[in-house]
Amino acid sequence: MNTNYGMEIVRATEMAALTAARIQGLGNHDDILNQARKAIVKTLDRLMINGSVINDRFADRKEICKLPTTLGGGGPDMDLMIVALEAQHAAADGRNNATSYTVITEDGSIQSIPNLRMYKIVVGPEVGGEVIDINQSPAANVKRVARVLRKYTDNVTVCILNRKRHQDLINEVRSCGARIKLIEEGEISGCLAAISGEKADIYMGYGYAPEGTVVAAAISCLGGYMEGKISYDNDSDRQEAMSHGIHDFDKVFRVEDMINSSRISFAATGVTDGEFLEGVRFTATGAVTHSFVARSETRTYRNLTTRHFFDYNPVF
Repeated sequence: MNTNYGMEIVRATEMAALTAARIQGLGNHDDILNQARKAIVKTLDRLMINGSVINDRFADRKEICKLPTTLGGGGPDMDLMIVALEAQHAAADGRNNATSYTVITEDGSIQSIPNLRMYKIVVGPEVGGEVIDINQSPAANVKRVARVLRKYTDNVTVCILNRKRHQDLINEVRSCGARIKLIEEGEISGCLAAISGEKADIYMGYGYAPEGTVVAAAISCLGGYMEGKISYDNDSDRQEAMSHGIHDFDKVFRVEDMINSSRISFAATGVTDGEFLEGVRFTATGAVTHSFVARSETRTYRNLTTRHFFDYNPVF
C-alpha cells in the first residue's frame, strides 16, 4: 500500500473513543455502542478508498445501528474490519478494558467469518508457532510456553475472560500452577497483552470468531501466533459456517486463514484504561487519547499520545 493508512484510521478510532468516553459510565449499553459506531463510520467515510466492511458482529442486532457495507470517498478497493467499541458494557458501566479498533488491508484479504464462538490461544513472537497446539490440553500448552520462555510454570501468566464457560479452563490452568489474569471484558485487549508479553504470556478462552480477525491483523503487524477453533452447537451453526465457505468443522484457524495479506494497517484507541492501552482523559480544554498504530509491511508500530483541543465545540 502506497499510503500509510494506519495514520488515517487511527483518527477514526480516536473519534470513536472520544465519543464513547463522553458518555462512559452512564449505563446505556446500546447507546454507547451506537454512538461509537456512528463516530467511526463518519471518520472512515472520509478516506479516499472504496472500503468493504467485513465481519460486523452486530449486523443482526436490531437495536444496534448498522455499519454500511462500503465506506470511503472513492479510490482503491480495500477491506475494513471495524470494532468501534469493544467491551461496550464495561464502558457503559464505567469499568476497564474498553477499546476501539480498525483494520484496513487489500481487497479480498479478510476471511468472512460466522458470528459464532471461537476458542483461541494467542502468544507473542518469543513463543512462535511450533509450540502451541489447540488440540492439546490447556495445561500442556501452558507448560510448552513456559519451556520456550525459560520460566517456571508458576511464573507464566495466562489471561482469561472471567466467564462461567471458562470455569473448567480456569481450574485446569490453576492445577498446573500457572498464574491467571482474569479480565471482565475485552478479549482483543487481552490477546494484545499476550502478544506484547507485558501483562500476560498467553491468552486462552472462548470469544467471538470475528474478533479473531482483528487479533490476526495485530499478529501480522507485530508477530506472535494464534490458533482458533469455532464451536458449533447445532446444525444451524454449521449451516452458518458453510455460508461463509467453511466446510471443515474441525478446522484450526491460524493467522493466514483469517487475514491473508502482507499489507495491513492496524489502529486502536483506549476508551477506558485496559490491558493494552490507557483510556481517554478529559481536560479543561479538550482531551488526551492513547492509541496504537501498526503496519505489517515494515513491522513498525507507534504508541501515540494525542492532545485534542475542543475550544468551545467538541470534535465529535
